[in-house]
Amino acid sequence: MLKKISVILIFFVTLLSFKNLSSEPFVVLSYNNASELGDRDNEFTKNPDYYAKHKIAPGESLNLIIKNYYGNSGLNKYFLQLAIVSLNSHAFRNRNVNYMVADENIHLPSINQITKLMKGIEFKTDEESFSRTKNIYFFGG
Repeated sequence: MLKKISVILIFFVTLLSFKNLSSEPFVVLSYNNASELGDRDNEFTKNPDYYAKHKIAPGESLNLIIKNYYGNSGLNKYFLQLAIVSLNSHAFRNRNVNYMVADENIHLPSINQITKLMKGIEFKTDEESFSRTKNIYFFGG
C-alpha cells in the first residue's frame, strides 16, 4: 500500500513539474567569442590590452582627451572618466574631473584594465619588468 502511494505521489510530482516547466519561457543566449567592439576603428577596441600614456597640456579637458584616444570606441564617456580619475588621482584635485593638473602624465586604461578595475582586481598600470624580488631562488643541494 505504501509503495502504491509513493509511486502515485512521484507520478503527480513529475506531472506537475512538467506542467510548470512548460509554462515558463525558455531563453537561449548565443555566445560569440568575438568582441562586440572589435569591428570599431579604435586601437582600444581592436586590442583589449592596449593602453596609453598622456601628458596633460595646459587648458586641456578630460573630455577632449577621451575624444582623442577613445573616440569611435563605443565606450561610455562617463564611465571612462570615472576609470581615468580613479587610476590617476595624482592628476586630479579632489578626484574632480574638472580640476586636472597640467604637465602630469596620466594612464589611459585598456578595456581589460577597466574590467579589472570594475571587478576590484588589482593590477599595475605600468609594464613591469622582471625584478629580483619577483623571482624565486632556491639555495641548497
